[in-house]
Amino acid sequence: MAGATLEYDVTRVMEALQSAVDLLRDPSQMFRDMGEYLAPEISLRFETQASPDGTPWQALSPAYLKRKRKNQDKILVLNGYLKNSIRFQVSENELAVGSNRTYAAIHHFGGEIQIAARSQQAHFRYDAKTNEVGPHFVNKSRANFSQWVTLGPYTIKIPARPWLGTSDRDDDELLAIAHKHLDKAFSGLGS
Repeated sequence: MAGATLEYDVTRVMEALQSAVDLLRDPSQMFRDMGEYLAPEISLRFETQASPDGTPWQALSPAYLKRKRKNQDKILVLNGYLKNSIRFQVSENELAVGSNRTYAAIHHFGGEIQIAARSQQAHFRYDAKTNEVGPHFVNKSRANFSQWVTLGPYTIKIPARPWLGTSDRDDDELLAIAHKHLDKAFSGLGS
């Protein structure tokens, strides 16, 4: 090469590039950080009662509200089991966030539950003073009258109430986490 030449030691550049390649080969730590962010964010949906895009969940049916003894003002929360079961799992190339509760999917996607016809013994309270059987089922231990009843088949319709997924804000935060990890991989170039 004619004129002046400058020999540049590319060791630091190559080390930073190798660090970025290593991160992309095994992004499990980055996924762990993303899971640490996402799990509590998804739990917050049970407080806001809304899907990731902010759409409010469909209200509980009046019939269910009548029976619901606890947390009547909260949708998808009876004892808090679903909300408290949100976990994440990381592998070399995947981040999975969700719940292992059997009913998690139907609450997220909605659906129908078919209940078959059945016969069973029903327990009531008989009032000897009025000579009437009470109109409500009671626990067997409190009953003094029982009879066999047949219940026909019926369907329970559960509306979709999306609680999994990411919002635009979540997506921005996940990208920021990815940038933080890439910046750390390239940090050797700036010094």
